[in-house]
Amino acid sequence: MAYQLIPLSIQATDNIQCPHCQQNVINWAEEQYVQPCEHTLFIAMDIGFEYMTDEFEQTMSRSVDDLHANDDQVNMFAEITQSTYPNYLIFQSDLGIAGYSRYVGFTA
Repeated sequence: MAYQLIPLSIQATDNIQCPHCQQNVINWAEEQYVQPCEHTLFIAMDIGFEYMTDEFEQTMSRSVDDLHANDDQVNMFAEITQSTYPNYLIFQSDLGIAGYSRYVGFTA
């Protein structure tokens, strides 16, 4: 397994900080709340992707366009955890919708 899952005990409206540089990559104080830093590989939800580097997308079995085209049939968590990226962290938080999560991937 190339990833480490780190569940966060935070509210859906709390910021999410990079473990390396401490930048808020989910920053609700900003109009564009997705604020990836150089360590961010992806920001995803069970219902789709908000951000992904080309480098990480190349390690996935399906493209983001293909996943979004079939998002009603795709398990996004399964897709990101099947990546062949060598080592990465996945921060998992509540999305604010019952049963849905946000996933933020960082370099390890």
